[in-house]
Amino acid sequence: MHNVSRNKNADLDRVLRAATRVFLDRGFSATSMSDLVAATGMNRAGLYAAFGSKHQLYITALQRYRDDTEPELRAVSRRAEDEDDSGGDALGALADLLDVVVRHSKEGGFIVRAAVELADDPATMRRVQDAWNDLEADLAAILARAVASGELDPAADAGRLARTALVFVQGALVTGHADEDESRLADAAAGLVDLLASYRPSATAAPMRSQAADDALLNES
Repeated sequence: MHNVSRNKNADLDRVLRAATRVFLDRGFSATSMSDLVAATGMNRAGLYAAFGSKHQLYITALQRYRDDTEPELRAVSRRAEDEDDSGGDALGALADLLDVVVRHSKEGGFIVRAAVELADDPATMRRVQDAWNDLEADLAAILARAVASGELDPAADAGRLARTALVFVQGALVTGHADEDESRLADAAAGLVDLLASYRPSATAAPMRSQAADDALLNES
């Protein structure tokens, strides 16, 4: 019985992955049930029985896309936290996270496509917002650690910088999918890290404070 259940789950997982690829390639509106039948090898009745409707299959595929792609982003964030405890480079971790985005951009950015095509669908947008919120939280955590460790200026607003990076990422997923110039997105990602690095504390700040203290001592004497 357990083997039958495992085989059924494995078959549904294969069907879902095939459907996800069709939705990624064609979008929701341009994908017909005939397309899904052809891609998955499951007849209409079977698809309806397993997933309820084309819309529900799309929602399930969107969640599957998140389940497949986001653990890699989570791993970068966790690694940044571990490295921060030993004096690691938070901006380097951000660069690693952007590298993951660059690689996944060729898949078409399911989250971005869903937001554009089904912006008026509450079920879709709830999942899109969840994805954005989770990524923004990861970015904010990395940047907050950079501020706390002195890698970024204490006055830097980690939350606002994280939101800036999030919007960049969404645009990056569109650009990377459509642009024939593969270097453009990689250069832009490096440029974003450079911009954030401009928030590093000034190298002259410490000497200036030290000089001010010396001047104060001279005045007292």
